[in-house]
Amino acid sequence: MPGEQHTIIVFIVVTTLFILILISFIVFILFLYQRRQISYQKGLEILKSDFEKTLLTTQLEIQEQTFQNISREIHDNIGLSLTLAKLNLNTIDWKDANSPPEKVNGSIHFISRAIEDLSYISKALHTDFIEENGLLKALELEIGKIQKLGIYNIRYDVTGSPVYMQTQKELVIFRIIQEVLNNCIKHAEATAITLLLNYQSDFVDIELSDNGKGFARRSAATGPGKGTGLMNIVKRAAFIDGSCQVNSFPGKGTAVHLKIPY
Repeated sequence: MPGEQHTIIVFIVVTTLFILILISFIVFILFLYQRRQISYQKGLEILKSDFEKTLLTTQLEIQEQTFQNISREIHDNIGLSLTLAKLNLNTIDWKDANSPPEKVNGSIHFISRAIEDLSYISKALHTDFIEENGLLKALELEIGKIQKLGIYNIRYDVTGSPVYMQTQKELVIFRIIQEVLNNCIKHAEATAITLLLNYQSDFVDIELSDNGKGFARRSAATGPGKGTGLMNIVKRAAFIDGSCQVNSFPGKGTAVHLKIPY
């Protein structure tokens, strides 16, 4: 009898210890799970905060670049057209019967060109234009503006079935292409520019190349302004989950390859 009681007591003690260990183990697991959940939530908050900061930074960079483009456009085109119109009007010889009509017509031409440039700037900067007409229409407008210069041989082709993406994404793509085209015009000393868009099943493949003077990647990365421009293009592509590859060699032009998922 005493032996049985001893066995029962040992069984109860062992069972109790086992239950306590089991409960402690469960509590420990729950504690670890809770800590991981808290850590996970903090990680999500940090990622969200970083994403919002990146979004804001990218938007500010795009805005700043847009303002610079407006400034250059007004200075190089509109300002020049209005200056030429003013010079034309100031040099009218009222004693010469043929001079006023010729000068006035010339001034009208320059003023009309300035109005067209202003109209282009308004359309190119208006987000609603891309939202209503899409990326391809905006690119047609941009290419048409460059073609009017009569300096460049431009090839613009679209293959595949075009996919309309979110307005913000198409706007970023448009600004990237604008930046590359601006580099072609301002720095490349090119005579031919090619813009190809190939819409595939999951992404759009964009290639923009020129036959300009090109550059050495190392010097471009360290030279004044050039490295920053390339970094901005790569950063904007990454912002919309895309990739950007720039290939250039001195005397052999530059090619920018973008791959943007839908």
